[in-house]
Amino acid sequence: MKKDIVSVTDHIKEFSIERDILGNYFREEIDSHTTIALVWHETINESYLDRFPNIRALVRYGVGYDNIDLNICKKRKISVINTPDYGVDEVSDTAIGMILNLVRRINAFQILAKTEPNYWLGKEINFETRRINTMSLGIVGLGRIGSSIIKKFQSFSRKTSFFDPYIANGIEKVFESKRYFQLDELLQNSDIVSVNTPLTDETFGMINQSFINKMKKGSFLINVSRGPIVENQELILDALKNGQLNGYATDVWETEPPKSSDKFINLWKEDDEIFSKVIINPHTAYFSQEALKESRKKACESCLRLINGKNVGNKII
Repeated sequence: MKKDIVSVTDHIKEFSIERDILGNYFREEIDSHTTIALVWHETINESYLDRFPNIRALVRYGVGYDNIDLNICKKRKISVINTPDYGVDEVSDTAIGMILNLVRRINAFQILAKTEPNYWLGKEINFETRRINTMSLGIVGLGRIGSSIIKKFQSFSRKTSFFDPYIANGIEKVFESKRYFQLDELLQNSDIVSVNTPLTDETFGMINQSFINKMKKGSFLINVSRGPIVENQELILDALKNGQLNGYATDVWETEPPKSSDKFINLWKEDDEIFSKVIINPHTAYFSQEALKESRKKACESCLRLINGKNVGNKII
């Protein structure tokens, strides 16, 4: 039987973790002998796979696999495996931090502090803030991240709910959280909505005009999932301007990096009013030194299980 060769497609420059775990199976440079590819950002499509005809499996260092053409992989009988659990705390901590920042208007207060000395002396504040323990959080997608956000938010408020048609009945009892079976009902009853779904045909463009219109007026929207889940970022910008949304925080964007002509991004950079209501991170919610090491370690361990014919728990196809 031909020996498996594991190689990295892109991004990683220092390979100590891969060498330690994979040993003689590992080769730094991907080439025609590679049978298992460790994938970071590389777009894996038909033309890419044509260059490396011996690949039998793709292992993503991260959670998402929208950079991999699953249809081509199915056709070629190439297994696709992801690493979904390495950054659960980092992403959920980021979502909680975003919620606290927006609700307590921390960015807005920073602008006041640097632009008007009289705010230090009790000058009247011309916007409202809410007491967070009176507010309700609605989670769209109660997977690993959504579950972690609910648990952490319940330290601030017990008013939590979720919508997820793909999980078993009774999970609401585990989380002591209200379950909605219609997305519209969750949107209408949540002060804060956090979207935590994978990008699929079903969720592509899910955050559209109808979605925003059904949210409570003056509510907050958090997106730490995928950028294309938002149909059009300018819909959110309009909702911020007309007061339908009181704040928006995201770790993702429709096109990454955003285009230089992006109206929303440019206004966020230039307009204090928009900046005070918006948090934009460059797809870094997963980031910590611990998470990066865990991601690489678990991806390599998946390769070993595959090589040794053992069950690989995170197999997509």
